[in-house]
Amino acid sequence: MDALSERTLVMVLCGGKGERLYPLTKDRAKPSVPFLGAYRIIDFSLSNALNSGLRRIALLNQYKSLSLERHIQRGWNIFHSESGDYIISLPAQGRVSDHWYEGTADAVFQNIYTIQQENPEAVLVLSGDHIYRADYGKVLNFYTGRNADAVVLAKVVSAADTSRFGVMQVDRESRIIDFLEKPKKPPVLLWDPEKTLISMGVYVFRTPVLIKALIKDARNPLSSHDFGKDVLPKLVREHGIYAYVFDDYWEDIGTIDAYWRANMDFLSPAPPVQLKDPSWPVRSYRPQYPPAFIENGDIRRSILSSGCSITGSTIRNSILSPGVRVLEGAEVEDSILFEDVEIGKGARLRKVIIDKRAMIPEGFAIGFSNEEDARNFKISKEGVRVVPKNWKPA
Repeated sequence: MDALSERTLVMVLCGGKGERLYPLTKDRAKPSVPFLGAYRIIDFSLSNALNSGLRRIALLNQYKSLSLERHIQRGWNIFHSESGDYIISLPAQGRVSDHWYEGTADAVFQNIYTIQQENPEAVLVLSGDHIYRADYGKVLNFYTGRNADAVVLAKVVSAADTSRFGVMQVDRESRIIDFLEKPKKPPVLLWDPEKTLISMGVYVFRTPVLIKALIKDARNPLSSHDFGKDVLPKLVREHGIYAYVFDDYWEDIGTIDAYWRANMDFLSPAPPVQLKDPSWPVRSYRPQYPPAFIENGDIRRSILSSGCSITGSTIRNSILSPGVRVLEGAEVEDSILFEDVEIGKGARLRKVIIDKRAMIPEGFAIGFSNEEDARNFKISKEGVRVVPKNWKPA
């Protein structure tokens, strides 16, 4: 393990309400939303940290965190208490204020006591709702090599696709000279006028710089206490803040459509993240189901989890979570079925996300009529239908 990794504290932001993922976030925090049947979204950030040699990890959670807490307890309780390594949850505790986390920077500020107590050389701030594979050791090496006060992971995107992100302007040494939150006219790259650099919401901070910035921000009554809106724009004018350009797959699971697309990406012959790589395993909790059983049917380009039962049905380009039952004559296409969903005989699904324990009755169709579906389900901008948890027809 690298020496700097041993002196780095990881703080994972898990407290957002996830309103744009509703109803998948009706009863769970966004990082605990299932992904690819066998995982939760949080598993990717945690696996990145663990595989990068980072062993001190704190989850900053608040909204509807029970599902996330259970998942961490069951699947990530991997360190002995006397080892000095840990994965712990830090909900808003009222230690430095009497309110819940009010922004990404405020979430870290409210845990400033933990930072001071741990006394790390660097603090790595992650988001718990991104799908990607990143070696944070390389980021820490970049941070050390630049003698930076902070590093922001950045992604090159089309200048037209920046409406949801913080945007950076950098010089030829990758030093950030301006940081703008969701600008209407984003600054373009020096070497490509069609591209711009967005923040991935992943930061490495030199600890004293972070603490001073957080205290200063907390004292500002006009601040929204957000890293992108408030803290980083000021820091880039006063300190050496650099952009680490990340050139691999990364998806911010911010909306139903982004969530659906990210799942579908993994059904291609060349998935964006290689889940079979033994050198970079993605950990998760595996519920105790028997192996999947297929009596007969037509199944193509799909993921079947443990405990699935398929009887004489057609399944194409879909993801079935543990315990899913699909009965005779049913057709499932471009869909994501959560744990213990049951699809009745002859039912037809197209581009549907179905939450846990929902029961689709015999002959029922979803995904073929906007008018019919809108009576019962949320329909996303790109036409994804979302069936809520425990749904049954009236």
